[in-house]
Amino acid sequence: MKSREIIGKEVIDAEARIIGPVQDLEIDLTKWTVTGIIVKKGFMKKISIAAGNVDKVGDKVVLKVAFDKIQKNPA
Repeated sequence: MKSREIIGKEVIDAEARIIGPVQDLEIDLTKWTVTGIIVKKGFMKKISIAAGNVDKVGDKVVLKVAFDKIQKNPA
């Protein structure tokens, strides 16, 4: 899957709450792996979500856990 296919997808937590759209990907350039996603929450806030918290990617990005259980790091 290409990055342009993921960016803009809606992110939903395990309790079916809409978090926001994927705005960017975090990439480890030494291993060339995606380590997380940056999600736009609200008007100006961005939140980093580790790739390990992502359950599946289809029409939407679904998280494994509820949003309030994720440790949030400002992006």
